[in-house]
Amino acid sequence: MSALIGHAAIVRELQALAASDDPPHSILFAGPDSSGRTALALEYAKLLNCERLNAPPAAGASLFGDDTLSELQTGPATLGEPCGECRPCRLISERSHPDVITLGPGDTLCRPRDGESHAQHADSRDIRICQVRGLIDLVAKYPFEARYRLVIIDPADRLYREGTAAHTILKTLEEPPGHTVFCLVTAAPEALLETIRSRCRRIDVQPVPRSEIEAGLVARGFDLALAARCAEAARGRPGQAIAFAERPDLMDIRGRLWERCARLAGEGTGERFRYATTLAETWRKDRAGVLNELDVWEAFWEQRLRDGASEGASEEDLRGALGALKAIAQAREDLTTQVIARVALEYMLLCFPRLASVAVEEAQATA
Repeated sequence: MSALIGHAAIVRELQALAASDDPPHSILFAGPDSSGRTALALEYAKLLNCERLNAPPAAGASLFGDDTLSELQTGPATLGEPCGECRPCRLISERSHPDVITLGPGDTLCRPRDGESHAQHADSRDIRICQVRGLIDLVAKYPFEARYRLVIIDPADRLYREGTAAHTILKTLEEPPGHTVFCLVTAAPEALLETIRSRCRRIDVQPVPRSEIEAGLVARGFDLALAARCAEAARGRPGQAIAFAERPDLMDIRGRLWERCARLAGEGTGERFRYATTLAETWRKDRAGVLNELDVWEAFWEQRLRDGASEGASEEDLRGALGALKAIAQAREDLTTQVIARVALEYMLLCFPRLASVAVEEAQATA
């Protein structure tokens, strides 16, 4: 079964791109975490390599000669959906295709220079220059078996801006080998160098309607009631909905985070600063956890805004909830662009209006 839920318009766009005479070799998928960005990149890999959509090389073709091989590997494709059954489709779905590679922070593709003293960096938060050098070495060679090699850079905003990793990859993005496609995945496209963004075809991955997520979960065999609950909690992100469906206890954790939000919304500056310090320390080792907590805060204030609008709340209360949502968006952007985490989180919390104790109790009941 396809990993995709929703995004029909983007899939149609990718189908047209893959079937064109000159498909783009650098695509930037920009959107929230768990929104389907990586699944769309893998769908593009299938579209480019599916044996039913792409005619195999002619029998008796020469195995030597760059021009001949390149022409055979990048010939015209058929517009349509990948079959999901051929060897390339199956291996891509299983994330085991030797020519579909994900590059992220860590040691993947690390290539130290000859004679270079080079410490291991499996826990690095950035994509480093040694990894980019390894990537460039890799794409200079023909794929093992695919028509197109596809490299997913995720998250692309972790290309080390202050060093040379981001700059080193520019030439390869601008003039990639004809057999290689880059898919850059990020929740913070503004954190990328402008020169990188300008070399990519950008596709914005928007939240998926709740009804489509619910239907997608039911199609995967999940109970209707659970699917509805997960679709509601996922807030437009199919990947998060699937995670909730596979592990419903994650929604219980989310409920406890909601209760924490309700309690802190009624606290003063001192307690909020202590919470910001704790979150900042967590950010150093568990960025996904902090971003998930910000997501719960966002849902909390969105609920306040909806309830206030329907119940005739004062203009001041509505402005306060709206200001909180803007502060969360700013904090998320600041955290992904290397602003000091504690400062960004303290500012966010200072922008939150303080709720009266009775309002906190109502918020807890809503959760």
